Amino acid sequence: MTTCATVTVNVNSNSVAATSISATVNPICPGDNTTLSVVGGSLGTGANWEWYSTSCAGTAIGSGNSVVVNPSVSTTYFVRAEGTCNTTSCVSITINTNTLSTDPTSITATTSTICDGASTTLMVNGGTLGTGANWEWYTGSCGGTSVGSGASISVSPSTSTTYFVRAEGSCNNSGCVSVMVTVNPIPTPSITSSGADLCDGDMLNLTGTPAGGTFSVTSGPGSVVANVLTATGPGTINLEYSVTTMGCTG
Repeated sequence: MTTCATVTVNVNSNSVAATSISATVNPICPGDNTTLSVVGGSLGTGANWEWYSTSCAGTAIGSGNSVVVNPSVSTTYFVRAEGTCNTTSCVSITINTNTLSTDPTSITATTSTICDGASTTLMVNGGTLGTGANWEWYTGSCGGTSVGSGASISVSPSTSTTYFVRAEGSCNNSGCVSVMVTVNPIPTPSITSSGADLCDGDMLNLTGTPAGGTFSVTSGPGSVVANVLTATGPGTINLEYSVTTMGCTG
């Protein structure tokens, strides 16, 4: 009768490649973090998940089921299982990085002083729009009462008003710049005279308010020289007084 000898042979297992990578946030803003995690696959004997950037097996950035990354520019990340028996193929994910808006330098107005009822166009100078950003305009304060969007807006304030603009986007709001639009009132002229009834050839002294305007005869038998009306015949004389104050005519 013979005796038996036995031996135990341990068979190591192979790793199975991951199916994909998940990210908690993608895209991200500069300075923010996102967590990358392995999806699918399995680890064989002595294996671990190894993470890389640049290329598969490129720059090592960590090990394990997940890693935290904070790229400053859009970057592709790779992961594969590396173990005793085999190294799997890589899967990858690209983390896109949004851009920040930069501060505008000033606002240009086609004219910064207008008459009541007129309009002026305001335009942003300098600065850049980041991801998902637009120029937003306000009165009252930066972020106050919204009055429009875009690189330029047309405004027609009834009183002198300060306007503000800033970039607002996915990652940040830029600083504000401002400009004041001054509104001058339109004068309301009136006429006073030393009398109302004239004989042909008579003269009448005229006074206009506010001062500094110009009289003219719009109809009737008369003429005006140096604010003195002279009747040139019978009938009704109609006068007009026009004055310009602070650039505005009434």
